[in-house]
Amino acid sequence: MRRVAQDSSAMAMSSVQLEGGPSGLSGSVKLTELDEVIFSEEKIKIRYGNGYEHFESIHAPLQRTSSGAESELMTFRWVGRTKIAE
Repeated sequence: MRRVAQDSSAMAMSSVQLEGGPSGLSGSVKLTELDEVIFSEEKIKIRYGNGYEHFESIHAPLQRTSSGAESELMTFRWVGRTKIAE
């Protein structure tokens, strides 16, 4: 089941930068490609394995892509994990 819940529809189509957490969720990711995501502009909760990974927004400087262009990806830092209740 794929479910994406959001407060901002523009953000649903964009990529975000994730820092920390499991290696499978690090770097630039498209939220719409993940199985289950709940997010706002301040927090993201991603279902991963048998739990949820929690990320909070940080203010990061603009990053440069390999072509030299500036990237304005929102950056979120991992803050913890919760297990799914059985």
